[in-house]
Amino acid sequence: MGRVPLYLGAASLFLLLIGLALPHAWERQLHKIGLEMASPFLSIWDHSVKFWDDFELGTKTLNQIQAELKQLRVRNTELAMQNSYLSHLQEENDRLREMLSFRQSSSFRLLSCRVISRDPSNWWSNIYVDVGWGDDSHLSSDLPVVTPRGVVGKTGIIARNISQIILLTNENCKISAMSEVSKDQGLIVGAGTPADNKPYARMIYLPRNAQVAAGERVLTSGLGGVFPAGLYVGSITQVLPLEASRSFGLYREATVDPGVDLTQISEMFIVLPGR
Repeated sequence: MGRVPLYLGAASLFLLLIGLALPHAWERQLHKIGLEMASPFLSIWDHSVKFWDDFELGTKTLNQIQAELKQLRVRNTELAMQNSYLSHLQEENDRLREMLSFRQSSSFRLLSCRVISRDPSNWWSNIYVDVGWGDDSHLSSDLPVVTPRGVVGKTGIIARNISQIILLTNENCKISAMSEVSKDQGLIVGAGTPADNKPYARMIYLPRNAQVAAGERVLTSGLGGVFPAGLYVGSITQVLPLEASRSFGLYREATVDPGVDLTQISEMFIVLPGR
């Protein structure tokens, strides 16, 4: 391929010499013949050069596209991480605003706290928060624990800098409650976690003639002296039929879905004695 220009140059020089030796009338005709003879070679040469130029340009462009694609993938990952972080900050900001608004509008003395640990063997029973009797001398066992969205449970063992919270779904957590519409009263007792892995509670000792229905809200009744009246506990999901095998058929029972998502809880308030 590299010798083609040499051959073309030699042929042109040869034709030139012949043209000088021939009469002037033949020069134009000879020049035309020379062009016709050289045109296929010139065309092939031009196409070859263009092909290699296009090939090199295409290879370069492909490499550039692959490099740009790699950079875009890296940038996309960075933006996804930033978006996730900003979404987390937004959720945290909304949650803290909700907590602050609840505290400002509440008539109770509230001690804010944050979850620092959960019991792996009793995930739906107990959590531990970052306050203790060293933070407030009025902090003791059996105090209500709430969030703006409802009751979490009650305080258990209290140490200097850490406290146990007995969750609403723990069988050891019992709360006097009533249905919001029918005003039927009963006792909320933790029921643990069923097969679908969603913790729930039971409302027991409902009267035989209770008019409670699925979807009805359940509030604390204020009886028992632990939980003040009017705190949201959850909503009734099912009212079980009367059975002799359950409370000798003297009471009805309902299942209750907690108002607080206990899987996502991170901050809460302990209701302290007094106002």
